Amino acid sequence: MKKKLILVIFFIVSLILIETKFDLISINKKVLKNKDLTQIKTSYYNLNLEYYKIPLFSKYGAIDSFGNNIVYISGESDFFLLKESQDNKKYILNKINVKKINNKKNEFLKKNEKELGNIANDLFGVKDVLIDNFSGYQNKIIIVSSLNYLEKKDCYNISLYLTEITNINSFKINGWNKIFSSKECLSINLTQKPKFAAASAGGRLSKLDDDHIIFTIGDFYADGKNGPILSQDLNNDYGKILKINITNNSHYIYSYGHRNPQGLYIDKNKNIFSTEHGPRHGDEINLILENKNYGWPYASFGTDYTSGKWPLDKTNSTHSYYEKPILSFGNQVGISNLIVYEDSYFDRWNNNLLVSTLASQKLIRIVFDEQKKSLIYIENIPINKRIRDIIKLDNGKLALLTDRGNSEEEVPEIIILELKDNN
Repeated sequence: MKKKLILVIFFIVSLILIETKFDLISINKKVLKNKDLTQIKTSYYNLNLEYYKIPLFSKYGAIDSFGNNIVYISGESDFFLLKESQDNKKYILNKINVKKINNKKNEFLKKNEKELGNIANDLFGVKDVLIDNFSGYQNKIIIVSSLNYLEKKDCYNISLYLTEITNINSFKINGWNKIFSSKECLSINLTQKPKFAAASAGGRLSKLDDDHIIFTIGDFYADGKNGPILSQDLNNDYGKILKINITNNSHYIYSYGHRNPQGLYIDKNKNIFSTEHGPRHGDEINLILENKNYGWPYASFGTDYTSGKWPLDKTNSTHSYYEKPILSFGNQVGISNLIVYEDSYFDRWNNNLLVSTLASQKLIRIVFDEQKKSLIYIENIPINKRIRDIIKLDNGKLALLTDRGNSEEEVPEIIILELKDNN
């Protein structure tokens, strides 16, 4: 009897040890999978990656540069400056004491807590930041896009806030002025699901000239299945790309028929490129032309996540009546921002599109012909991080902003990409 008992105990202990071993293996694999890459070999270059962790747990947000310095703004409008050191080999990250944008987020959360729970906390906030010089302003200015809550009407929209940098060295700014708000104001019950649809807000902005910016606004899931069709209605700003005069705050619809334009870049020849989240397997890159209709939700190369019923109008799904994307991805990449690389630092990447992704955790290098009509080459560069944003510094190096993880230890990071043989 004692022998049987000993054998049973031994068997149970063995199982526990085996399961523990497997758990440890799984944990180690997970750690290894998420381990920061320090070097990457690409087709033309060997790259070094330098990581700078943002010491806060924030989703969304964006980065922009002035010179070789990088400004990060969180979804909560906290500002950080990643400043190049004097020896030009390291960066120093410091929090900047800047007044937060008053977008009434706390009031929105309090008002809708019972109905939305915590779902709105991450989504309600800053989407993009732009730092540049414009006519009519003595100093360099900052423009930030963010959701905005209107208490009296109990609805929200997406707005632009502007301030001047009065001292670039100490990063002192004036107060924030709201220069634009989208119309109409949206209700949390705009769509059937999700009730709060800010994940499809767009919100990217880019300088067009000394007086104008281009601004993307998503359709907030109002796509004809979950709610009204906003992107095809020219009486509102949703599902549109706008041209905005920041001197007199006037604006008009530049293009329409967009779902969730996540990325925006204007190259030296004033070509406007936008990345767009489609339904499943429908992410795309568009060359934006004035007054053109890009088809959503009547035309798409993607499918729905559940029903598989996209596009809404099967007869026009070939884009016969609408502008076709210059590239549509057949797999799920989770496209975010993009740039056209125009510099000599990575000289063999000159005029290539560099696209950042969330779901696939990679940087995609795309080569088109000069007319952007024929695809020549695609290179996938693994980063192993969800990439929210990409910018180019004055020295030609690249900076990436990663997305926050699911735990408070997985904070956003700024990653500097440089040539391995540069040091």
